[in-house]
Amino acid sequence: MPDSAGAIDALLDAVTEIKAQQKQLEQQLEPLLEALNAAMAAGQLDPSFSHNDWAFSHSLGRLSYEFPAPVQEIEQQLKAAKETAIQQGSATEKRGKPFWTIRPPKAQDQPF
Repeated sequence: MPDSAGAIDALLDAVTEIKAQQKQLEQQLEPLLEALNAAMAAGQLDPSFSHNDWAFSHSLGRLSYEFPAPVQEIEQQLKAAKETAIQQGSATEKRGKPFWTIRPPKAQDQPF
C-alpha cells in the first residue's frame, strides 16, 4: 500500500500508462477481430477452436428486443412502481463488486 504522495503519484502514473497501452492494443485488436469474423463467415474458421493453447469462441452478441407500445406502457408503469418503492424505503438496496473507472484525458479521445 503506498504511503507517500510520491508513491501515490508513481502508482497513478503506472495505472494510466497501462490504461493508455491497453487502449492502443484494443485499437490494434479491433481490425484483427473483424478479420476473424470474415474468416468465420467464409467458412475458414469454426465458431470455437484453439490455437497455440489459446481458446477462441465466437459469441453472437447480446440479444435485445424492441417491444410494442402496450408492453412499453406496462414497462413505464413498472418503472414508476419501482421508483415509488425506492422512495418509500420498501425496496432493498443491493450493490455489485466495487471497481475503478479510468478514462484518458479528453484530448486523447480524438482520432490521430
